[in-house]
Amino acid sequence: MNKNFKVITINGIRGVLAAIFIVLGLIAGFIISPGWVCMHLWNHIFEDSNTVALMNIYQGIMLWAIIALSLYALNNKKALIGFGSYQGLSPEQIKDLMARAKQSEAKMMNDIEAINKEIKMELEKKIVSEKEQEIIKAEEKEESKEETEELRR
Repeated sequence: MNKNFKVITINGIRGVLAAIFIVLGLIAGFIISPGWVCMHLWNHIFEDSNTVALMNIYQGIMLWAIIALSLYALNNKKALIGFGSYQGLSPEQIKDLMARAKQSEAKMMNDIEAINKEIKMELEKKIVSEKEQEIIKAEEKEESKEETEELRR
């Protein structure tokens, strides 16, 4: 277990109010205030332009979110977005990859063959049972014909 793990306990209504105050302060400080600044900067830059609409606070917050997430994605070393050249695989890695692909293909083919054998056996059983039923019906018809002929005599 991590020894640096901290547990926050909230006791009573004062603790709940303090937690709400802290959360609202963080939201105001890191989301609403920068959004408000973005809104005013946008409106100040484009106030004389009739082609660009002015922003409200919600649009300012969205603009701030776009800016913040873009900066985070470009400056984070572990981000999924990266710039650089691709080194490629070494010949040994390619051989290993091809060997694993062949093994998985062989396993898949074996599985398909096993399924095909099961299906063939099921069909053969069904065909045999249908033929047996036909033979039994034919024998019953012959017996019933013989009985009717005996009754006629």
